[in-house]
Amino acid sequence: CNHDRSVPCVWLTVEEAAGFLKVNKSTLYRYIQKGQLKTSRPGGHIIRICLEVLNTFGEEKGDD
Repeated sequence: CNHDRSVPCVWLTVEEAAGFLKVNKSTLYRYIQKGQLKTSRPGGHIIRICLEVLNTFGEEKGDD
């Protein structure tokens, strides 16, 4: 995240992030695979997405 490090990032699951962006989970996975959306993978396969990153991404996508 490009946020102020004094404020912890709110991390969302793929399902929560898809709901936030109002897209299907498969669409969100496509954004991740294309490198359009930064993620964190604590523990390897678990994907978490920072809420601030989603806010910025939604604004750039026009928040369809």
